[in-house]
Amino acid sequence: LENLEMKKTLVALAALAAASAFAQSSVTLSGRASMDVSTFETTGSTAGAAADFKRRVRVADTASRITFAANEDLGGGLTGGFTSQIRFDPATGDRASSGTGNALFHAANAYIGGGFGTVRVGKIAELSNCAFDPWGCTGGAGVIAGAAGTSGLIAAGTIAQAVSYATPTIAGFSGTYQTSVSTRTNERSVLSLNYANGPLAAQFLQSKNSANTAADGTTHTTALLASNPITDVAGKGTSIAASYDLGVAKIAAFNAKTEDAAGAVTKNISGLTASVPMGAYTLLAGYAKDKKALATADTKVGFGVNYALSKRTTLGADVFKQDAVGGSTGYVVRVGHAF
Repeated sequence: LENLEMKKTLVALAALAAASAFAQSSVTLSGRASMDVSTFETTGSTAGAAADFKRRVRVADTASRITFAANEDLGGGLTGGFTSQIRFDPATGDRASSGTGNALFHAANAYIGGGFGTVRVGKIAELSNCAFDPWGCTGGAGVIAGAAGTSGLIAAGTIAQAVSYATPTIAGFSGTYQTSVSTRTNERSVLSLNYANGPLAAQFLQSKNSANTAADGTTHTTALLASNPITDVAGKGTSIAASYDLGVAKIAAFNAKTEDAAGAVTKNISGLTASVPMGAYTLLAGYAKDKKALATADTKVGFGVNYALSKRTTLGADVFKQDAVGGSTGYVVRVGHAF
């Protein structure tokens, strides 16, 4: 009888220990799948000829992804874990993660966090200024990452062979610095200084040098980088942006500049955006102008509407006009699901 009671006690203790262990660690699966059917104009064989513009219709992906995140409570205020993300194109079923080799993961890194902030090592997704685009940099009518010519997107890629440090948030202020650690002459780096408190949010974002990724290859070998080398070009991108939530509408303004290796400004884009929630509907608007572009190709205007079928599924439609030789007007119908 004593042995039986002892066994019951040991089983109970084992179950308690297991439950405690599970309570201290977790793995989450999240992501989004978003598709659009759009029409747009593009140049044919003779770029710049107005009569050579062709109307195109396509089914395209708008930033679909699956994210795996593991987190463990290490005690003493420390946490550790692993974050990975796969980006894919649901129109074709192909992967869309950028990087070296076959790039299964767009991001894959381990981290340690605590009161001091968070340190990550591995392949790290870059921060961006997409939070100030009501379309979330999914293209189409978006003015930060829409059609070429007025795209004010800074960073938003991925850095292979990287380390990063994110500060804790203090009175709304926070910062992140991430950089490649390799044999490159011009290491890729991204600095983000942020403020978010109540209805006001602001960001200073700066990227330096070319993206730390290479073209896809067929094998994961050292020779791969010889045939598909990581580009090593000096340059800089800078974005200053702010938004304010008025309750009835959220408005934002941004300026984005890019510079070449010689320090000459190649793009200087300023924009205004707005989103207006109206029950299940959200109205979207954006305007951007590039001071460095020709007067016939320097402006983009977009309007859209989202309709929330549920908290996770959204329908949307957009119209935009992109100034270009011959003109460019597009229409977009979107569907998205987050999980």
